[in-house]
Amino acid sequence: MGTFLITGATSGIGRAVTLRLAEEGHDVYGIGRDEGRGADIEAASPRITFIKCDLSKDEELEAVMDRLKAMDVTLDGLFNNAATFGRPGTPERLPSSAFDDVFELNLLAANRLIQLAVPLLTNGASVVNNAAIVGHVKFPPMLGPYAASKAALIALTKTFAHRMKGKVRFNAVCFGPVDTPLSHKLYGGEAKFHEAMSHHFRGNAAKPEEVAPVVTFLLSDLSSYVNGQAITIDGGYSLS
Repeated sequence: MGTFLITGATSGIGRAVTLRLAEEGHDVYGIGRDEGRGADIEAASPRITFIKCDLSKDEELEAVMDRLKAMDVTLDGLFNNAATFGRPGTPERLPSSAFDDVFELNLLAANRLIQLAVPLLTNGASVVNNAAIVGHVKFPPMLGPYAASKAALIALTKTFAHRMKGKVRFNAVCFGPVDTPLSHKLYGGEAKFHEAMSHHFRGNAAKPEEVAPVVTFLLSDLSSYVNGQAITIDGGYSLS
């Protein structure tokens, strides 16, 4: 069995992936900011260890990785999942500051975490970055900074995949709408989210538990020949 590090592990897709890995018998270190939700996910399995960390703060991220190194932890995989939508707005009116927090968490923190994790990654390990559909095939006009950050994350994924020459694999997952608290917030509430998703091909968005197996597959040796890819998982949403 392996050892994995997951960011944004206490909610939505990150939580679903964390729970699935633990159910499969792996040890999981889950990073998040909410201690209450962290305690809940730790209670779900003895294989899960919650680590509180604000990924946008370099010193906290470095402290986490120093802690894992001191514990002689080696990692078989990393899922960069934590993200923020930022403030929606029309691109011609958004101030440059609207990009700051979004790029800090969605791109720069992911890059720093990968850099710090490389010495802990085993030969043949896998890194999966949550790039979202808006960074790949759908570019909603109100989410310019978010889409741009995710497109940049795809480029970063491919750059690392080339650099590591297969010793560590890097892939990006580009999910369509998923029923998570973060998505609800973007749409102005859960009811509004579900109303919007009624226009999806199948009439509703994915549940986190539906998309988690894609991530665990990419983290596993079963996907050993998948490298440097941006994979769309959206139930046909991008066709509309």
